[in-house]
Amino acid sequence: MDYKFKKENYDFWVSRINSDIPEKVCSNDVALDQLESLQILDNLSNNSKILEIGCGNGLLYDQIKKKYQISKYVGTDFVKELIDICNKKKDTKDNFFQLDMTEVKDNDFNDEFDFIISKRAIQNVIDTNLQLKVIDNFGKFLCKNGKMILVESSSEAQDNINEIRSKYNLEKILPPFHNLFFRDEKIKNYKFNNVKLVEIVPFASDFFYITRLIYAIYAKDYLKEDPKYSHPMQKIALSLACNSLTKKFSQIQTYIFKKI
Repeated sequence: MDYKFKKENYDFWVSRINSDIPEKVCSNDVALDQLESLQILDNLSNNSKILEIGCGNGLLYDQIKKKYQISKYVGTDFVKELIDICNKKKDTKDNFFQLDMTEVKDNDFNDEFDFIISKRAIQNVIDTNLQLKVIDNFGKFLCKNGKMILVESSSEAQDNINEIRSKYNLEKILPPFHNLFFRDEKIKNYKFNNVKLVEIVPFASDFFYITRLIYAIYAKDYLKEDPKYSHPMQKIALSLACNSLTKKFSQIQTYIFKKI
């Protein structure tokens, strides 16, 4: 199915494959990426069948294999070149294949899954209604009591960050051209047929408060430089993120659905 910037989106991810640091293929913010992965890792269990939407170069797959015994793992991605990387390292019982998430058919999967997961994948579909349909369609493939764990970006949280940034004359943060962040209220009010939303977890609120506000102000007014992902404040923010002192600044959130 066609949507805005579909080809440009594909080309963008292909351009990132040759990064010297594999952890930076899918995100420039490695510390935040670690937090995202933990959100998924902490929600899984042993001997499960797992389907990943937007598996990228398979780093989350590697992390899950180290922590859990997996019954079966299926990874899909829009970008064939990323799937080729995953297929070079997969276990024989697992499967990775190219799939446009907006064109899922009932016969694309032969299994029902205990967990369906994603990290910033569905937000690559630049159409809110289509995003909601993607979530619902994938819900068909959850087993009874199965969970969908989506770590995706929130427009409302980004608005909250920008509201404070504007008071300190900080540049407005905008989504990348290839992303459309989730609208939380639309997700809460949408009538899904196959899943129901049970929780939105603002797990990264403290991290964003420190890195996009406190550190950003410090860098601009005192260091007289642009913020850097390599700055020690990133590690400090990572170490403090679990305290959950704030709630409304989590530009990345965990959206947890259960099978209806």
